[in-house]
Amino acid sequence: MKDTGSDFWGGKRCLVTGGYGFGGSHLCQQLLEKGARVYVLDRETPTNSYLVLTGLASSIHYICGDVRDLELLKISLERFEIDTVFHLAAQPVVPISNVHPYEVLSVNVMGTYSVLEAVRNSTCAKNLVFASSGAFYGTTTQHEPISEDSPPLVAANIYTPSKVAGDIAVRCYAKTYGMKAAVCRFINTYGPGNTNFSTIVPTAIANIITDRPFDFGARDDGTSTFDYLNIRDMTRGYLAVAENMDVASGEAFNFGGGYPISVRDLVQLISRLYDGQEREPAFHGPKKATPTFKRLDTNKARRVLGWQTSISLEDGLKETIDWYKRFWTEL
Repeated sequence: MKDTGSDFWGGKRCLVTGGYGFGGSHLCQQLLEKGARVYVLDRETPTNSYLVLTGLASSIHYICGDVRDLELLKISLERFEIDTVFHLAAQPVVPISNVHPYEVLSVNVMGTYSVLEAVRNSTCAKNLVFASSGAFYGTTTQHEPISEDSPPLVAANIYTPSKVAGDIAVRCYAKTYGMKAAVCRFINTYGPGNTNFSTIVPTAIANIITDRPFDFGARDDGTSTFDYLNIRDMTRGYLAVAENMDVASGEAFNFGGGYPISVRDLVQLISRLYDGQEREPAFHGPKKATPTFKRLDTNKARRVLGWQTSISLEDGLKETIDWYKRFWTEL
């Protein structure tokens, strides 16, 4: 692993697609702190974005556009002499994927191919880091950590195959064209700034803040167990891949927090951390004979990239709760 840091990123020109999103905002923050020049391509600039609420939006260069616009991407890479592209733009809301499957496939798959083609034909862009997902592995029940060479399985949503397609395409481009490109597979990322209230952590906090019933509907029976990754550890994963692209290119890397916990136990922990109360969550999903279980094996990232988690689940949730309390009226 290279000895990297601010010296590596100082002055580098980086494009973050989807930079106003949850993960993109935090990635922009880290790149700015390390001295990089950050360009963001996004369709919109929501006022409740972490990038806006932290005041960082004034420090990035904004390019208004759709990630599927190949000509805009090509022009932007050359005009701004982009060195590294972080491709995060996607339709990430899983329930929406089943309602609007074509739109999700268009953005997540064709958008990724547009980025790949722009980088392949660029005279300046050297590296591409792609935001894949632990959803790549589909619906799993095994308790053993899942390694990167595990095959994708069938899932109950259209979001999953859209990420599988992009994931495979990035690695194929690296091997076919010799591009410096690699894939990050993250699992259930949480932290300050997540406005996707279809995910469990923001939902639990919102229920408490608004004094709604601690009810999580029919999404689950409470037994599903997942790993959770803090957003700052996620950002460090992106940077570690880019900083070690000579050995990372063409590869996929898992990133997870190492704290598998059932959905029921997670929301009860959030309740206790919020105000010490023991709220009993309600789940109305069909009872599972074999609960879903997903935990990613992160040994490859540790061995090849020198990456490891730095934030415990409890500490990360405390910070997240405090952030929502502070910014709730602006969300």
